[in-house]
Amino acid sequence: MLALCVLLATLSLFLLLKLIYQRKLIRELKKQIDFLIDRDTQTEIMVEQTDGPIQALAASINHLLKKYRSMGQEIERSDTLFRDTITSLSHDLRTPLATANGYIQLLQEQDLTGEQKEYVSIAGERISAVKLLLDQLFEFARIEADELKLNCRNTDIHSVLRDVVASYYGDFEQKKCIPRIAIPSTPAIIWGDPDALTRIFSNVVYNALVHGEGNYQITAVIEKAQTVITVKNASSSIQQEDIPHLFDRFYTTDQSRTKKTTGLGLAIAQRLVTRMDGKISASLQNGIFTMQIVFPIIDP
Repeated sequence: MLALCVLLATLSLFLLLKLIYQRKLIRELKKQIDFLIDRDTQTEIMVEQTDGPIQALAASINHLLKKYRSMGQEIERSDTLFRDTITSLSHDLRTPLATANGYIQLLQEQDLTGEQKEYVSIAGERISAVKLLLDQLFEFARIEADELKLNCRNTDIHSVLRDVVASYYGDFEQKKCIPRIAIPSTPAIIWGDPDALTRIFSNVVYNALVHGEGNYQITAVIEKAQTVITVKNASSSIQQEDIPHLFDRFYTTDQSRTKKTTGLGLAIAQRLVTRMDGKISASLQNGIFTMQIVFPIIDP
């Protein structure tokens, strides 16, 4: 009986020590995984050769890491090829487009019939649409490759917003929908690039014009240490399922595919906002589509 008790005690001690040892290996395994998450290295998980199951787990993790790294390299190569292709395409097509646009302008100066003027006008619109697409493709490729350098300085973001909204006033008049505008005269100074801010607001307002159907509102409010800029409009072409994807490159809603959109405008805006430490979001509620842009204000 005593021998059995000693045997059981010895076995229990052995199992306890083995459990402690395995927990130590698992902690070491987790430590290595955390290290690899924070650093992009080619290091593999290493464990002592005294524990078979833990070794098998480490081997599976290493296999997964190898597959993940291979996929990452393939994605990086594809992105590089995409950017290079877009850059070359933009450069190669700009000259013939400029030439074609020149001929369109010459035709517009001629004594044409009403039908001929309509055809020339349509051709001009198509050329302008292609030029817009190429410009946005080129700009997006530069942003993705981190080649677009921002010239940030103290900038009154409210002044930039007023200028952009004013430039689109004629477009709102054509839609017979004059927006309700509420932009404070008080300056809101942020650390940003005026040209990039102009591009952001232009893309957002253009998106509102393309998808909007009235009830336009463009407001800016200073809240605590930030300015909150909101663009609202009624819209039936944007659905709730579109909201999570609006900032994805080349994403367009089903109904907007016939409206000459490229699917890059909001993607460009989102990346520029992020690079200047701002935030941009989209929401849809009761048929009202809202774009909100937030930037921290520099304390005077």
